[in-house]
Order: sequence, then structure tokens, then C-alpha cells
Amino acid sequence: MKKRRFVLTALCTLPLLAFSEGFSLKQCIDYADKANGNIVNAGYDVEIAGRKVKEQIGTILPQIDGSASYQDKLLIGKTVIHFGGVDQAMPFGKKHNMSGSVQLTQKLFDPTFPLVLKASKISEDQAQQSLKMTKEQAAYSISLTYFQTLVIGKQMSTLHSTLNTSGNLLKSTELRFQAGMAKQIDVDKIRVSYNNLESQVQQSELNLAQSLNNLKYYMGMPVESVIALTDSVMNVDNQTLEELISDFNLENRTDYQLQKIAVKAFEADKSRNQVGYLPTLNFSADLGGMGTSDKFNLLNGGGYWFPNSALTFSLRVPIFDGLQRQQRIAQANLNIQKSKVKMAQSEQSIRLDLSNYENQYRTAVNNIKNEKENLTLSESVYKNTQLQYQEGMASSLELVQVESSYNESTNNYYAKLLNLYIARINLEQGKGNLLNYINNK
Repeated sequence: MKKRRFVLTALCTLPLLAFSEGFSLKQCIDYADKANGNIVNAGYDVEIAGRKVKEQIGTILPQIDGSASYQDKLLIGKTVIHFGGVDQAMPFGKKHNMSGSVQLTQKLFDPTFPLVLKASKISEDQAQQSLKMTKEQAAYSISLTYFQTLVIGKQMSTLHSTLNTSGNLLKSTELRFQAGMAKQIDVDKIRVSYNNLESQVQQSELNLAQSLNNLKYYMGMPVESVIALTDSVMNVDNQTLEELISDFNLENRTDYQLQKIAVKAFEADKSRNQVGYLPTLNFSADLGGMGTSDKFNLLNGGGYWFPNSALTFSLRVPIFDGLQRQQRIAQANLNIQKSKVKMAQSEQSIRLDLSNYENQYRTAVNNIKNEKENLTLSESVYKNTQLQYQEGMASSLELVQVESSYNESTNNYYAKLLNLYIARINLEQGKGNLLNYINNK
């Protein structure tokens, strides 16, 4: 068991010390901005939305098209002409025919264009906010896992120290037993306690390895990479809860911003349908030519060539569409109302979550103070009992009980410490301020 524990410890610690790359919490989040698959795809969505805006702008620019055709009449058609009192069948056209043209089309007046362009820009804003939300979600997961890993590491360090102390006591008790100064039951009790501690250390090492793997996953880092965490545990500042929540601004919440954008999108859709009753005016210019010949010599200047050109203005006036546009406007109005209701619900939900996070943080701060005091007292009792046991003033049963109580206090303290970190991260997330908090911590 000792050998196995040593191997596990070496595997977990030696690579970190010798070959690992150090990462602070901020560096982990910066790494995720470039490697996390969800963030990368959200970035592509932003670029796609920007391209769509440019695509829409392109619809108002001149459109130029060219066309060409060649026709070989294998069997030339004929037409009947009455000439000189006699009907005569005459060939209709030539065997080889070629035509080409260039056409320019320009929108002169399209009332829907600025609104469609506005809708495209709204979609771009939506993609930007979605990217921000994706980054916030990744930062939230990374922060929780980062501090969980730190707490596990500190807990493991404490367990190692306690295990080392328990091992020394076990050796001392075995020597005393061999000298006839202790009983076998004393050795057995301390050995059971030592074995339990060893199992806790092994479980802690496993938890640390799994937590590091989870962190690398959220970062988008290959799981086989080896990293070390350079931040210490989170500092608990002296700000009061009132100071922490005084900077809350609903506009900082990305989910709320997305709700506002949804309302703007439906309003733009309504406006687009409303201006659909207005006429549109387009202009086009054509320049081309047609050639015909009995021989395949048109490309060499043979045959007959006839140029043609035209300027065209086309006006389209909507008159009656079966009330379709009216129904689309009505649908847009309903969607606007639905979105506003969702906005109100979102605001209520955000304020409810923030209130819960405030209570959780307040409770976590109070709990950590109590647990820290309990841990200090428990550690003091544990050390005093060790001395008393070595001097023969305390029994092995008392020592084991005190050691168990100390381990319980240690576990409670680190559990409450992790709860405190989670509560603070939730509070900053609830305010929509997590990224700023991490950048400035």
C-alpha cells in the first residue's frame, strides 16, 4: 500500500514540477478563447454574420451580367411567301447564329433595403452577444474547476502531512510495543487510522487528476498535456455584500442583451413588411449584338452583325397580395409582444438568481469563518493529544478519535472553502461581471 501510494503521488506531482507549464486562471481563460471549440465556432458565426451584412450591401450596388450564345441550325426552317402569284418556300434564317450582350441592373428605389440591412446588422449584434455568452460560460466552467482543483490540491497536501504524522506515530507505537510499553490494540488502532488516511490520500490524488482533466477539457487543451496551476486560493476580500452588489447593472447580462436584440429583430421585420406596400423602381441597360451566317465564320468577322442596346426603367407597384403582408405584420406584432414578455421574465429571473447568490455568498462567508476557527481548534487539540500520547498521558483511542475529528474538521473546512469560491463566482456571474472580475483579481 505504501509503495502504491508513493507511485500515485509521484505520478501526480513529479510531472507537474518538472515538465508542466504554469497557468493562472486568467491564462486558462485566454487559452480557451483560442482553443475551446464552442468559442471558436461562435467566432465563426460572428464572421459569417459580418459577411451577410456585406452581402446585403452588395444588393444595392450595380449588378453586371454578361451572356453569349451560339446556335447551329442543323435543319433550317422555311416559311411560305406568296410572290408573283406563286407560293414559294423560303429558308428562314441562317445556319450559324451567335449573340452576346452585357446587362447592367441598378436598384433606384427599394424601401425594404435599409430595413433588410438593419436586420442583418441586428443578426451580427446577436452573433457578437452569443460569442460573449459562450466565452462567459466557458470562463464560468473554467473558474469553478480551477478553484476546485486548487482546493483539492491543498486538501491533499494537508492529508499528506497528517498521513506522515500518523505514520511516525505508528512507528513509535510499534517500537513501544516491542519494548513492552504499549499494547497490540494500540498498534492496531493507529494502523487502522493510518490505513484510512492512506485511502483518503489516494482518493484525493485521483480527484486531483480528474479535476485537472476537466479543466483541460473546458480550456480546449489536449488531455495528455501537463499543466500546473499558479494561482493561490482565491483571496476573500473585505468588501461587504452591499459593496459587491452595488455595481450590478442589468445591461451587463448577456442573456438580457440577447432578449433586447430579439425585440429589435421582430421590430425590423415588422417595418420591412410595412414598407412592402411602397413601389420599387429599377433601372437596367443592355448592350449586345447578334450575328448570322451560312458559314462558321462569325468569329472572323464574316456574316452579318447587328448591334442592339436598350435602357429600361421598371416600376413595380403592389396592389393586392391577398392580405398576406397584413398577416405578416400582425405576426410580427405578436412576436414583439412575446419577446417583451420574455424580457420581463428574464429580468425577474436574473434578479431572483442574484438574490439567491447574495444569500449563498453571505452564508458561505459566515460558514468559512466558523470552519476556520473549528479547524484551528481541532488542529491544536490534535497536536496536544499527540504530545500527551507520546508522554503516556492519553490513550490510543483518544488519539484516534482526535485524529478523526481533525480530519473531519479539515474536510469540512475545504468543503466550505470551495462553497465560498463557488458562491463568489456565481455572484459575479449573476451580475454579468465574471470576466471583469477575473481580469482584475
